[in-house]
Amino acid sequence: MDPLELVRNYSDPKDREIAGLIAAFLALGRVELIRKSVKAVLDLFGSSPHAFVLNYDPVRDRELFGQFNYRFYQGKDLERFVWWTQRILEKDKTVEQFFLRHYSASDPDIGPSLSRFVRAVLSLPSHPFYPDVPPKGSGIRHFLADPDDGSGCKRLNLFLRWMVRRDKLDLGLWRRVSPAKLIIPLDVHIARLGVKLGLTKRKSADWKMALEITESLKRFDPDDPVRYDFALCKVGMLHTCPDPFDPFQCSNCPLISFCGAS
Repeated sequence: MDPLELVRNYSDPKDREIAGLIAAFLALGRVELIRKSVKAVLDLFGSSPHAFVLNYDPVRDRELFGQFNYRFYQGKDLERFVWWTQRILEKDKTVEQFFLRHYSASDPDIGPSLSRFVRAVLSLPSHPFYPDVPPKGSGIRHFLADPDDGSGCKRLNLFLRWMVRRDKLDLGLWRRVSPAKLIIPLDVHIARLGVKLGLTKRKSADWKMALEITESLKRFDPDDPVRYDFALCKVGMLHTCPDPFDPFQCSNCPLISFCGAS
């Protein structure tokens, strides 16, 4: 089951926003493991993730996350995540309002706004409860990646997809950000299929590749290029696109004429 289904368990948009942020934060590895870790954290948050974050006390609640460990995240990363989210809610009521203060509809894509958003979050106070901001590529910085550093920013782009796109797949909670500005959440599946289908000529799964794949998808839908993310990602996750090319398995693929591996 997609971890977004866990987010849909909440009816209040404020709870969905926070639950979606948690789900994107933990979107690492296999879907079943992601879902397990997201559920474990949301269970700790109780019936209202939004209320939990607002009422979080870093002294009283520190032991709550003491046993948390998932991939390269530890309890201290989850503590800081909740602390910074609380600062955002106290400042702007919702994550959306905080993001919008750094969003510009005149930017060619979401990249510059995302960079400003990340830098703003990283500048939020950590003391007296938490040490200085961890260096790039460690802890919470895996989630708070910056396009200006070349990162593909998969998890942040995934969160934005959930919040912005307006169909039965995504939540569509944020109405002031255009879906046309979104960049595809780049993971190993999207990168591999992007190369095979000629959507990108780049070899490195970085921000430039994410931009290039998104630009290619705009030929099919310039107003909502990221609509193809779920379908492409599922093809990779279900292993219906073999690597290397298999003449027998691939012969019935409707995209074989576009496949660079054929």
